[in-house]
Amino acid sequence: MKQITAFLDGSVYGESVCDHAAWAGDRLGLPVTLVHVLGRRTETSSAPADLSGSLKLGARSELLAKLARHDEERAALARERGRALLGDAAARTAARANVEVRTRLRHGDLIEAIGEIEDETRFAIIGKRGEAADFASLHLGSNLDRAVRVANRPVLVASRVFRPIERFLFAYDGSPSAERALERLRAGSVLDGLDCHILMAGGAPDAAERLARAAARLREAGLAVTEHVGQAQPEAAIAGAVKDLGIDLLVIGKSGHSRLRQLFIGSTTLELMRSCTVPVLIFP
Repeated sequence: MKQITAFLDGSVYGESVCDHAAWAGDRLGLPVTLVHVLGRRTETSSAPADLSGSLKLGARSELLAKLARHDEERAALARERGRALLGDAAARTAARANVEVRTRLRHGDLIEAIGEIEDETRFAIIGKRGEAADFASLHLGSNLDRAVRVANRPVLVASRVFRPIERFLFAYDGSPSAERALERLRAGSVLDGLDCHILMAGGAPDAAERLARAAARLREAGLAVTEHVGQAQPEAAIAGAVKDLGIDLLVIGKSGHSRLRQLFIGSTTLELMRSCTVPVLIFP
């Protein structure tokens, strides 16, 4: 059985990640696994600056021993903090939906953890910004663009605060990634039964016709769809539609899987993740 996998750190997005995970698990009838990753910097010993030269052998050995004890204590505290964080998160998630909640404390790198759990995952949830992100500059979490770039499963980027999700906007541009997202929506997703709005922006001459064909395919799958054509550039048109239509969640596809495109998932995707105040569901 697949699961909803939610990745947590100590950022202010933690509660929202739990709430989105509870919502998704409840709608899909799937268990939720909450994961906290202890980075390598927490688990590896610190290298002393430069102990050669003026330090005598005895003083050097004593300092190295102190550094080793310090690293062991720091790693133990990080594990204790991680277990406490997961415990609080599990309690919050279970209180918001009747779902099975599991927890995992993992070591290493977040991106490696995503890959290792991918076969078990229906889709992953991650906060927009991590503990070290700069909110003043709208800096995205350093792991977020990497996670979206390498993930072979959909990624739900949680907004800062969860709110009930009743209508979503599918930003469709006819690209291969948008076509894959469309097929995933047709096959069934966490968005089944919600009010669907589909937007094609950029002012292409055949935009209305291409949009109508895409909307018809979604209706064939049972979705209630409203079509919108935007004349502005995609970022502005999509952001405006999210605000004007009272959208609760944005759906977009990321760029293709060529080696070049893996280095950059697309300016529109990045800009929308950075600026949107609603959660963003990104299909690979």
